[in-house]
Amino acid sequence: MTFIGGVMVGCMASMPPGPTAILTIQRNVSKGWFSGISTGLGIATSDTFYASIAFFSLSFVTGFIESNMLLIKCIAGICIAAFGVNIFLKKPDMQLRRNKAQGDHLNWKDYASGFLLSFANPAYILVHIALIATVKSMGFYDTDENAFANASMILGIFTGCAGWWIGLSSLLKMIRKYFRPRHLLWINRISGIVITLIGVSLLISMISDLQIDIHFNEFSKLFKTK
Repeated sequence: MTFIGGVMVGCMASMPPGPTAILTIQRNVSKGWFSGISTGLGIATSDTFYASIAFFSLSFVTGFIESNMLLIKCIAGICIAAFGVNIFLKKPDMQLRRNKAQGDHLNWKDYASGFLLSFANPAYILVHIALIATVKSMGFYDTDENAFANASMILGIFTGCAGWWIGLSSLLKMIRKYFRPRHLLWINRISGIVITLIGVSLLISMISDLQIDIHFNEFSKLFKTK
């Protein structure tokens, strides 16, 4: 049951659309199934790392994230926006020629970029905390909390994450043959714009939170002087 609970957490954490999903879709369509799988496995590795922190209740890590959320949003926003701009500027013709030269195989660069894009947003830990608590409340966890149960949960989370991305990549593989270079160009453009906007929205959110903190501190000082 614990392993099934982990699979549920991994799938639910991977389902919401975001920059990682857009990147995986873009890679599948423009570079092929192996590129999509490599990217998805990188994302799954990062998600499992953050889920492990959430699962073992490493309060000092979650406390650090909550107290430094402004800095985290700034770093995540810049990294995600940079990924978006890079995708926007990619030329499909050059990419297709490069794909033929490289052949079909798992690509460590795609794996690393998928990992880094997901890893750039440690706030995912908070999502995993909520999901793990939900799964535990549903009874998908061994209350003995032994080493086997812990390992089953973490393995299940990775299986769920990886399974989601492999399934998505396999689905996209079936329709990839219908895409032409002009379609790939638009996919690169749209994906790049969307990912860049997600990064910019994080930066705007960071600036908004910063202004709120400044105003709150000024109000607190004014109240104290009275």
